[in-house]
Amino acid sequence: MKIQLSIVCKMSTYILLLSITPSLAQTTITGKITDKQNTPIPYAHIQIENTNSGTVSNENGLFKLVFADNSIKRTIIVSSLGYQSKKVVLEAENNLIVLSPDIIQLQSVTITSKNPAKELINNAIRSIPNNYPLVEERHYGFFREVTHWNKQKEPIYIAETSIESIKKSYSKKQLSGDVKLVEFRKYKSTQLDSLNTRIHAGVHHIHRFDVVARREDFLQKLDRFKYKIVDTISRRDKNIYKIHFRNKEKISGYVYILDSTFAIIKAEFKQSSGFNHFLFSPENRKYLNYTVTYEQGKDSLWRFKQSNYKTAFKRKNKVLVLSSEYVTTNIEPNSKKMAYSDKFQYSDILLNKEKVYKPNFWRNYNIILPNKKYENLFKSNNFKTISKQKKWLNFLLKLKREIALSCSTINVSSYNLLFENSSLNLQETINSSNRNIYGLSYSLLYEFKPNFYLGYLGEAKIFKSGISSHNLSFQRQIKINPKRRPIFLTPSMNFGHQQLDYFLGTFNTKENLNVNGKSLNNGKTSVFLSQRNFRLQPNFALSIEKNRRLNFLFSIGYNIPISKKEGLLFQEKEGFFLFRKKQFIKNNRESLTINYNGNLLENKFSLNAGVSIQL
Repeated sequence: MKIQLSIVCKMSTYILLLSITPSLAQTTITGKITDKQNTPIPYAHIQIENTNSGTVSNENGLFKLVFADNSIKRTIIVSSLGYQSKKVVLEAENNLIVLSPDIIQLQSVTITSKNPAKELINNAIRSIPNNYPLVEERHYGFFREVTHWNKQKEPIYIAETSIESIKKSYSKKQLSGDVKLVEFRKYKSTQLDSLNTRIHAGVHHIHRFDVVARREDFLQKLDRFKYKIVDTISRRDKNIYKIHFRNKEKISGYVYILDSTFAIIKAEFKQSSGFNHFLFSPENRKYLNYTVTYEQGKDSLWRFKQSNYKTAFKRKNKVLVLSSEYVTTNIEPNSKKMAYSDKFQYSDILLNKEKVYKPNFWRNYNIILPNKKYENLFKSNNFKTISKQKKWLNFLLKLKREIALSCSTINVSSYNLLFENSSLNLQETINSSNRNIYGLSYSLLYEFKPNFYLGYLGEAKIFKSGISSHNLSFQRQIKINPKRRPIFLTPSMNFGHQQLDYFLGTFNTKENLNVNGKSLNNGKTSVFLSQRNFRLQPNFALSIEKNRRLNFLFSIGYNIPISKKEGLLFQEKEGFFLFRKKQFIKNNRESLTINYNGNLLENKFSLNAGVSIQL
């Protein structure tokens, strides 16, 4: 026993030392970046020398850097457009770094084009493969999102997350990419009850605002923009052209192009109200502004470094302001694909993300420093309070909508039909036949338990002959292939009322048609063989997830009639379709006789193909 106890104690001590060694080795250093007038320089780039690690200063010029190893020389390179880059060896705390304006004499440049600004833009587009990586890379970064009502200092919520993302080759246009959340925290105030808006796609900054990779707007539709060189700035003894762009849709901004290589190193984008951009509730948007900057690596290639975004919407006679910011803190070659289950998709909402908060994580991670007030809010936030607004939101998030194109067959038995009326006489003898019919299937389902759904399922016919139904649906969703793109098998049971209509033709009536004591206006009347019944429908569906909100689906169902009645359906042909009268006559009533064997109308199998949309 003594020997065993001694071994256990030694192992425990060893494990404890292993667990605390990384934190002892790490060093956190803070500082501030200003100009010679002691004015803070916001969003200056700070890079640890001979590495791909770094951060940017916040709006007050403050920064924090985490050195993973005490043996690393604490030398950084600080740069900001319009200032001379500076190499600094950091002290332990509160480093003050003063940058000087870049007043080096600019090189003379001769441009002979009639439209030099547009020529520079064209050269920049052609030079993208020479100035940006042509291989996949994995970026590590930090993202913060804040909302507040205009003129109110108290934020409605704050969301922060460290992320990994895969940047693809710049050899061709790229609109999106993969993003993974690493760590996450959020603050929610009581004002969240007053906010019905939810933001998606936030953490996709690195893809969404990468104007070079996307080649959109002023880098795509050049003929729709006007370009003008408005300034020339120096950077490390090189010329940078500041070009203003604008179009008729109130899109404007500036792009900064390096003369020697035509690399785009910064872009500023502004758009005023009255537009539709980024697929985001544009009807009440007041403005949209964002800035993106790139940083040059040791290989002379430029990479996405940092972006700021700010927009505002009119909500309930107030203005809701959303601001977000991102910085790349490290870059590595990418050696593996990102697992589908790890991806934070474009349609996901960061505020809805639930994750255990680990305060110690943020002490050891490079971020854009928040102000002290934000840190105090995170410490005081009560995550246990569940408001009525959140309960209602949670209910909505558990709703699933489906819409699909349905295809099936109506089997018509041989029959003899006789109908005598003062306005319309029908006499027909028809042999058995089959008719393919098409319609729409739609549903609204609630997830009352994980992967169990209960709700409404309906069908509507597209053409004259078809099926309409209303059903209560119970579904069980089974997920297969969990580590890759999900595939779902969904057995279900539907119970409800079904109506089968088989179009016979359109007939003229010179006077009003009286059916069941009700009058249909004279003119053209459509007549259908019609069967109504309650039915039970076992159903089996296969769906493949496109993204968290959209699935492609295929299903097959078998109809089991429980009770039924057959007859004729009369419907007015003329007039507005919502107000057209219709009447059903049951067989062997009001001079209607239909003789047949078996089932007059029968629908056994239903096939559906379409999409499932998660709210």
